Amino acid sequence: MNIFKIVLTRQFYFSVIATIILPFITFAQSIPLQLLPSGHIIVEAEIEGKRGNFIFDTGGGINLFFDDFAKELKKNESYNFLTAFRATGEKMTIPLYRSSTIKFNGREFNDIPFSTFDMKLAGIDGLISLPMFYDTEFIIDYTKKQLIFPKEKLKSDKIIPIQLTTNADQSLDISTYIYLNKKYRINILLDSGAGDDSFWFSDRFISTLELDPTKLEVTERASEFNPQIKTKYSKGHIKSISNSFAKRENPTVFFVEGLIYEGKTSINWLGKKLGFNLKEKKIYLLD
Repeated sequence: MNIFKIVLTRQFYFSVIATIILPFITFAQSIPLQLLPSGHIIVEAEIEGKRGNFIFDTGGGINLFFDDFAKELKKNESYNFLTAFRATGEKMTIPLYRSSTIKFNGREFNDIPFSTFDMKLAGIDGLISLPMFYDTEFIIDYTKKQLIFPKEKLKSDKIIPIQLTTNADQSLDISTYIYLNKKYRINILLDSGAGDDSFWFSDRFISTLELDPTKLEVTERASEFNPQIKTKYSKGHIKSISNSFAKRENPTVFFVEGLIYEGKTSINWLGKKLGFNLKEKKIYLLD
């Protein structure tokens, strides 16, 4: 699980959130998405009667509301907590609450776990993550910029199997298997919260892929939450990233020191229209 792993470009910090219109009903319930230049997905939701704009984050693990937004929610002090780890291995212990009511895309979700954190991002009130969608199929349509709750059950001849990771049913992340250079099969976290074309892999694979470490561009970044914690990122290229239906040739990748996953990638490279059924552990390619 990886709650606080948002790596955002400068474009993200200064993006202006466009007006989001109300959901409308056609053959399915759909809500418009705002796609930032960085590829981050922004949606509107109503939490305990309070509206806000949120990053739709398949790698967030749990709904997270920033303190300025959360202070207006009716919540009791909580003795419950959740201990989780960022992708880089940084340990985070956060308070655990439950939302009595969340209205999203024309539906109401009840008794949903969430946490809070003191973070400020212009125009953003937090993250909406996967736990509340376990029983609800949904579609992300990058072309039409919509998130859709389909009226009919999802169907496609192209299906990507996924795996679920939970923590006492309080959090939920998804992963899948891909190939590096058509040879090495690894499991990756699927993380829409990383924006577009983000490809992180454990630095263990530098030697596996027979790369020359001296030819990689190495940088060191301090944690946004604890400046004393620093992580090395080695930037380079590999021949390909692929599964049965999608492929990226010669992608720019980062090998991350201490990454707790074999890999972590964005989801946009899988297809332009993706259908998710978490309960059946499937992503449908619909484009």
